[in-house]
Amino acid sequence: MASLARIQPASPTQLLMRILDQPGLVAAVRELPAPVLGALIDRVGLEDAGELVALASSEQLEGLFDQDLWRAEAPGEDEQFRPERFALWLEIMFEGGERFLIERLCALPRDLVTLAVHRLVLVVDMDSLWRSVTEPSEELQRLERALDAPLFEEWEEFRLLARDPMHWDAVWAALLALDRDHHDVLREILEKCCALSTEYVGERGGLYEVLTSEQMLESDVAGEREDRRATQGFIAPADARGFLELARRGEQLERRDPITKAYFRARASAKPVRSAESAPHARGRSPADVSRLLRLLEDAGVVGPTRPQELTALPAGPAAAKERSGRARVERSSLAAAERTVLLLQALVELRPQKPLLFSQRIEELHYLANVLIAGSSGRRPRPVEALEQAIAVCNAGLERALGADRALARAIELLEATPADQLFRRGYNDSRGFRAAGLGRPARGGA
Repeated sequence: MASLARIQPASPTQLLMRILDQPGLVAAVRELPAPVLGALIDRVGLEDAGELVALASSEQLEGLFDQDLWRAEAPGEDEQFRPERFALWLEIMFEGGERFLIERLCALPRDLVTLAVHRLVLVVDMDSLWRSVTEPSEELQRLERALDAPLFEEWEEFRLLARDPMHWDAVWAALLALDRDHHDVLREILEKCCALSTEYVGERGGLYEVLTSEQMLESDVAGEREDRRATQGFIAPADARGFLELARRGEQLERRDPITKAYFRARASAKPVRSAESAPHARGRSPADVSRLLRLLEDAGVVGPTRPQELTALPAGPAAAKERSGRARVERSSLAAAERTVLLLQALVELRPQKPLLFSQRIEELHYLANVLIAGSSGRRPRPVEALEQAIAVCNAGLERALGADRALARAIELLEATPADQLFRRGYNDSRGFRAAGLGRPARGGA
């Protein structure tokens, strides 16, 4: 009997070659959403993905940076900027040529570039610095030693000293390339960096870190990043922790909390995102190329379904309609299948054909709650499917708690129509039953 050979997914190199060898797939790369392109680059490895990075648009690159340049030291903590990662991106972008590098740097948020340069290079106005220290002293000697770095260059009135020697060559080459075509842009960046660097020079002439302005700059850059990512459905760890703390307290359950309001306000104000399927057609390219690339990435395990099927493919059933009309009243206990014992899901099944827009809104709220559980986790981050299951379990506990003893399906639907999923979640999160159902453990302090 012939044995069946197991089909192995393509190696990163094979996957990259398959894309680059077909012009239609190369064109489709430019239409991928940034998270999908980021997943592809991660699979290939940034150091080997120069051809892919050279295809990225300015919008894609901004999304890639939002995703890749920030990391939290531990799950649930705030993400911090990683300048060494920015320097590596500079090296990879150079593979696309100086023109590509300059265009992309100029298109990035100026504060982001300034923060990156400042973290990699100490920019000092030497004339101003020496004028501030006039008398020979021990402090002056310490200052001279501090400024006597092995890696530095002069640019007009500024001295640029390497703060990260490993990436000095790439950073200096990028600044020189920027100077040739955009002298004013480079001056603006270096002047801001110099202003930040003056805080390293104390009143005693020593060189030490006073990070007030630098922290403010990073906070501003992080805030702009969070605003951009909020329009795409992401939530910051600090906001996720804040929401979960409000839920734990069990206060003001009758109205939506400020964090959730701000999140959906940002989502509503976001510009419509052009789908990867429709974008190539407008440019005269076959939409099949994008579809084919997405299928290739799915087959290679780079990406998967964006949303679990149990919510996007909920069937429409007649149970609630019959119950409301008084005929064939369906009791919850008659739903024998395990997956049909979740009252919330049954209510969603019936809500979908009756009020599809409201159904979509509740689904969006459930995915928001899943993102909250992922971003706010202090231990192992749940996978998206796990987080969604946990969100459903907690919301279901909140729904049952709000219904009390009478848990008829018709009443559940009416309550779901009137109550956002995030408010049901807060009711359930404050209930130990919701924690047990979701596998989250018990809240630190429960509410009534």
